[in-house]
Amino acid sequence: MADSVTVSSVHDKIQVVKEVKLRKRALLPLGKIFSLFSALLVFIGVYKSINLLSLMGYFLFLTLFFNAILASRRLRNITVKRYFPDQLYAGVPGIYQIEVNNVENKIIPPWYLIDASCDRGKGWAIPSLGAYARYYLQSRIFPLHRGYLELAKLELRGSYPFGLVQKRIWAEQKEKVLVLPKLGLSRPGSLESFIAKLSVLDDTGNVAQFHPLAQEEFHGLRVYRPGDSPRAIHWRTSARRGELMVRELEDFPGDDLLLVVDPGIGNDNELESFISFAATVVHDYCRARGNRMVVVVLDAEVAVFDERADYAFGVKVLRYLAASNACASDLEYRNACSKAVSLMEKLTLPPAVLALRRSNNSDSFEPLKERPAPFLDIKTAREKGIYEPPSLVGES
Repeated sequence: MADSVTVSSVHDKIQVVKEVKLRKRALLPLGKIFSLFSALLVFIGVYKSINLLSLMGYFLFLTLFFNAILASRRLRNITVKRYFPDQLYAGVPGIYQIEVNNVENKIIPPWYLIDASCDRGKGWAIPSLGAYARYYLQSRIFPLHRGYLELAKLELRGSYPFGLVQKRIWAEQKEKVLVLPKLGLSRPGSLESFIAKLSVLDDTGNVAQFHPLAQEEFHGLRVYRPGDSPRAIHWRTSARRGELMVRELEDFPGDDLLLVVDPGIGNDNELESFISFAATVVHDYCRARGNRMVVVVLDAEVAVFDERADYAFGVKVLRYLAASNACASDLEYRNACSKAVSLMEKLTLPPAVLALRRSNNSDSFEPLKERPAPFLDIKTAREKGIYEPPSLVGES
């Protein structure tokens, strides 16, 4: 995974922190000159039988020895950790922070922090770190693929007090971050129109359609729950009861969606393109709407998500798709279909249905054999102007 990441450092909010080039060897340039000069003094002193020169040479070697012992003595009092404030998406530069914390009541002499993931081999020169002081550094990361990305351990280097010998220690744990799938581009309203034209009839005998401007049917009042829209709060009742109350609403049938994601069989480059396509559909639907959405993913481990379509729900589905793999065999695929059927039977499913498939096959689709539904693959979506892959979006 390390070769699939490109990281570039940017300036820290604290202006005194400077970027430095990496040096892998223990002896710094000054230390090399110092050691050569010491060896020269010892050689001349022994060869010419000048005891004072020999003594000076041995003293300089002793200075190198003590520098090697003291260089990392206090670095073990420092803790470093990365923080990712936002979700990372494959193919999109992201920003993360590194927290540097002195956990002891002692001043830490100047030292260096190295992030081995940096593409240009740069680190930071940290000034003296006061007792219980804390720094925040900022870097950029450019992940190329979805899934769990294991980052290299952060490295601390010290050469105090003489700057001759450099000692290195590493953070205790490696860090992993989940990279969400690449996102393409979908044309607003095109997906809803496609579903509305091909959806099955609902219980009233009408075709399930989307009503973006329609009013919802009022059912009653209930206590406010986290995630409810502030616009649904009934302020008069809330003031009278002393707690927030919201209107209980029922959506029109066509406003809810059952989305079946079928990655098929086999893990290859075609699967990556399909996962990106499915992630784009989920992301755009959740960004634009707030209705109920049921997502069924037919992979090696069948998953069902049933919540209101909002940003948090979209991220939850995308996090699952980021680590998802297709079924490895026909038997595993059939078992996944059977499991999906049993899970869907326990739910009251929305009438509007859409199935995303890797290829537009004409054979019977077991999870939806009782209720015909429109199928959509990448080729069809592009022909109808519904979807553009990430590569074409980047080029434009």
